[in-house]
Amino acid sequence: MTRFLRYAMEHGRKIRAVFVLNGQLMQKTVSVAGYQDESVSLCFDGKKKPVVLPMADLLSCDYARGDHGEE
Repeated sequence: MTRFLRYAMEHGRKIRAVFVLNGQLMQKTVSVAGYQDESVSLCFDGKKKPVVLPMADLLSCDYARGDHGEE
């Protein structure tokens, strides 16, 4: 999973993420503002302030639609 987080940060790309936020399961296309061993900062479309989640609440990551990770 950290591979996708690193890819999004290094290349300025968005990824699709499945995560738990406020007890609800969500899937969104997000930008990664930063990540550490225990937390990840995600930016949603339309919001300027990133949301910090525990890494355990980030369930899955994938390339965003139309992105195949080729550079």
